[in-house]
Amino acid sequence: MPGTVLLSAEEVEATRMELERLRAENAELKCRFEGVQTMDNSAAKFAIAAPTGADMEKAKLLYVTLKMDYTTNPDVPNVDSLKYALSEGGLTKTWAALPGLRHKYFIYDHEEEECKGVYVFYTEQALTDYMASDLFKAQSTYPHVSKVTAEVKDVMPGTELAIEKTSWAHTPPTRDDVSVAKMLVVDITMDFTTGVEGLPTKKEELYGFMAAPPNGMGYPAQFGELEGLRGKYFAYDASIDHCYGFYTFINQASLDKYMASDLFKKQGEPPHIKALTYKVHDVLPGTEASIDLGEWGSN
Repeated sequence: MPGTVLLSAEEVEATRMELERLRAENAELKCRFEGVQTMDNSAAKFAIAAPTGADMEKAKLLYVTLKMDYTTNPDVPNVDSLKYALSEGGLTKTWAALPGLRHKYFIYDHEEEECKGVYVFYTEQALTDYMASDLFKAQSTYPHVSKVTAEVKDVMPGTELAIEKTSWAHTPPTRDDVSVAKMLVVDITMDFTTGVEGLPTKKEELYGFMAAPPNGMGYPAQFGELEGLRGKYFAYDASIDHCYGFYTFINQASLDKYMASDLFKKQGEPPHIKALTYKVHDVLPGTEASIDLGEWGSN
């Protein structure tokens, strides 16, 4: 046929192989592109804005203690049944949908047989709304609970320097992650009457010491460097002049290392600290559903 170019068998085979190479190259580039998109989307999904001093000014901490009575409710005869209800039973998911909640840690004191909730709300209004809700009020009606106490505390300035530091093993955290975590709660009774120069004489001066530079000295920052510390919330109750530390360690080893350190052992030595007590708690399974909710700066 006029104008037709005839190729030899060798040329046909060479052309076929070149087309196959181009198709393979195109497929590889497509995979790389889609992989980058997937990584970008995943990173965006789990990117969390860092907390700021302004966030801490607005945040509130609620500390609720439920005294357990395992003799009154056949459905909850022991702590293992409580753990099952919270985790496999899905009870903690009720709080996951709570407006304005950043965390609710479900923790347990085996010595006192107390189940506790450590809540952090983004705003005082979110806390107020929750404490007026049926969900909060229902806790006092549980047949396996003999007593409920609830304490509202300020989140102190500078706390942003010491929270959400060590990452969980998985993002978002899994049940296995939280089940090996520990919470240390330290309660410090303040004394503003020492007369020692340079020591705080009122809450406002203590807050100034805690605040991040340039507004303060940034005392909490050193805790943000602790191995295995997920976070330490510095909290204050002005009605009794008590300062608190709510520490979450991702494992027992990290907690033990901290408690063996001078940073922990010497906290009670300054003259303006009248008394210091502490308690170590287990973090209960199911907590993974009610922590790291929402995003700082969006409330």
